[in-house]
Amino acid sequence: MLIVLFAFVLTPQQIQVSRTAQCGEASWYALHSKTASGEMMDPRKFTAAHLTLPMGTNVHVTNLRNGKTLTVRVNDRGPYAKSRLIDLSRAAAAELDFLNSGVTQVRISVSSEFSHYMNGHSC
Repeated sequence: MLIVLFAFVLTPQQIQVSRTAQCGEASWYALHSKTASGEMMDPRKFTAAHLTLPMGTNVHVTNLRNGKTLTVRVNDRGPYAKSRLIDLSRAAAAELDFLNSGVTQVRISVSSEFSHYMNGHSC
């Protein structure tokens, strides 16, 4: 009975998981070896390197220059350039349309359970 009550009382907006965001510069990279997670890098998959988010975390990435978005999975550590927020696979960079420039401004967001892993890079 309680489940039925929640189904009718809560709207979809009320049960969505809140998200935490960072903004900064993204680049793409073409690694041809194992990632920090131990899996082989596959430039055709939507994956990313982040310094602090746990391996396997799904990250929503928005290219702030063109509004394109996608979800990537963290499977590596980096980026190590001080100005960079996240490194993306070639496929992710192509989907977000910044292969030629190599870098772009992005907003990344994760569910609130991972917020303590995201320090700095305020939006």
